[in-house]
Amino acid sequence: MGKFIKFLLVCLGFKSLTACEVFYGTDEYGTPYAEYEAKGRVSDSEGTPISGIKVSMGEEGSLDSVAVTDAEGRFHVIHGTFPFRDNTFDIQFTDIDGEAGGGLFEEQTVTVRAEKVEEGEGWSRGKYAVKEDVNVVLERQ
Repeated sequence: MGKFIKFLLVCLGFKSLTACEVFYGTDEYGTPYAEYEAKGRVSDSEGTPISGIKVSMGEEGSLDSVAVTDAEGRFHVIHGTFPFRDNTFDIQFTDIDGEAGGGLFEEQTVTVRAEKVEEGEGWSRGKYAVKEDVNVVLERQ
């Protein structure tokens, strides 16, 4: 019985080598993919930059790529996902640091449209970017 188990483990070990990209390259399993990018600035109604704002990007219900605004209110977020319909997606702005970032601010969602900036290869549909900076003014609570 011990020899059989050793033989089986050896066979499985050799089989696992055939899955390595060293021998056959990387497999892709049929899921289209695109990368989306947006950047911009968040400020209050007086034009003062707001730091500590969480910037979430994605489709409604799956806002899963996140950035946080810096001291100048700037953000840069990249989201890799299944291609969005019409390359349109939401960016949600949420105050996560309260008074520490200059006050309490209302949450806001902006819908934007990206344009293709780089062709993809294979299952990649390429890279898309929002051409203009997304500048958002948040209202105080």
